[in-house]
Amino acid sequence: MSIKTICIILFTLITSLRINMPIKIFCIIYFSFITSLTNAQEENLVKASLVSLAEVKSEQVKPVMWLPGNVISRNSATISAEQSGQLLWIADIGDKVNKGEVIARIDNQELALQLAQLKAEMQQLQANVEYLQKQKKRMQALAQKMSTSRSELDRTNRDLAVGESQLDVLKLRVQQTQLYLMQTSIRAPFDGEVSQKFSQTGELVDNRTTLLQLTDIHALDIQVAAPLDIAGFIQDDTVVLVKWRDNIIHLPIRTYSSAGNQASRTFDIRLDASNIPLFPGSAVTVSLPRNNEAIATLVPRDALILREDEISVLKVGVDNVVQKILVQVGLGMDDWISVVGNIAALDQVVIRGGEDLTSGQKVRVN
Repeated sequence: MSIKTICIILFTLITSLRINMPIKIFCIIYFSFITSLTNAQEENLVKASLVSLAEVKSEQVKPVMWLPGNVISRNSATISAEQSGQLLWIADIGDKVNKGEVIARIDNQELALQLAQLKAEMQQLQANVEYLQKQKKRMQALAQKMSTSRSELDRTNRDLAVGESQLDVLKLRVQQTQLYLMQTSIRAPFDGEVSQKFSQTGELVDNRTTLLQLTDIHALDIQVAAPLDIAGFIQDDTVVLVKWRDNIIHLPIRTYSSAGNQASRTFDIRLDASNIPLFPGSAVTVSLPRNNEAIATLVPRDALILREDEISVLKVGVDNVVQKILVQVGLGMDDWISVVGNIAALDQVVIRGGEDLTSGQKVRVN
C-alpha cells in the first residue's frame, strides 16, 4: 500500500471522528501536504527519462591532434577549346557525363571545306603519280633497247619522286585536318560533373579559351596539411577519425607526401573519401596520431553527442542526475573512442535515451 493511499484513509477517518476542531484542522492540513508531496514525487519519477548506461574505461591508445581538412576531387580539370570558331553548344552546370561524351561543340564548317579541298588535291596528285609510275616502266623498257636517253629516264624518276613526296605531304595534311575536325567536339576526359561554366553558346572561341570545369564527384580525397612534427607517426592505410557536421567516421590514409613545404612546415596527407556522401569543397576535421601510445579514457561510441560546434557525453551520478561533459575525441578502437574531458574510468555515461536530456535532469536506469 502506497503512502498516498494511507494518507487518504487517515484523512477520511479523522474527518469522521468527533475531535477538537483545531486538532482536526491541523491533521487535515498535514495530510494534505503529505499527499501533495507524494504526488510531486510520483510525477517526477514518471517524468524521469529511461536510459541505458555504460562504464568508462582506460586503455593504451595513441594521442591525436585534430586538424582541418578539405574534401577535394582526385580528377578536376579545366577544359579549354582546341580549335577556333563559334561555340555551338556547351554542357550546363550540374550535367553528369561519362568519359568520352561530348561536352561542347564548335562550328567546323570551314574545316570540313578544307578537308574536302585537300582530298580533291590528293586525288589529282594520286593520278599524276600513277601516270609517272607507268611512264617510268615505259622509259625503262626503252632504255634497255637503247631507244631513249638516260637523262629522260632520270627526269622521269625525279618527277615521280617529287610527286610521291607531295602526295605523302598531302596525306598528312588530310590527317591533320581530320584531327582538327575531331577537336571541334570536346569530349570528357573522365566521368564527372560540370561544376563551372566559363563560356556561352554563340561566343567566338579560340584554342586558349576556357570552356568549363569538369569534376569527378565520386573519386574523392580529404586533403590535410599536417605539421612535419607528426610525420614519423603517419603510415599508409592508417585509419583515422573524420568529423563533419554531426558525423564521425573512420577513413584510411590513402597516401602522403614525404616532402614537406618549407614555408608552412607542413606535408600533404590524403584520405580516401570515395563513396562517402561529401561534396568537393566541404570542410572537415581529421584526427591524426601525434605521439606514441599512452593511457587514455575510453567511452562507447554511442555515448557521444555530436553537435556542429561541440562534442559531449552525459555522465550520471549516484543520485541518477545527469551532468553534461564537454570532451575532445581521439582515436577509436572498435566500438570505443578515446576522449579528453572531466571524465574518468568507472564513471557511468548514457549510451541510449540521452538525445533530449540536459544537465540536472534525473533519469531512470534501464
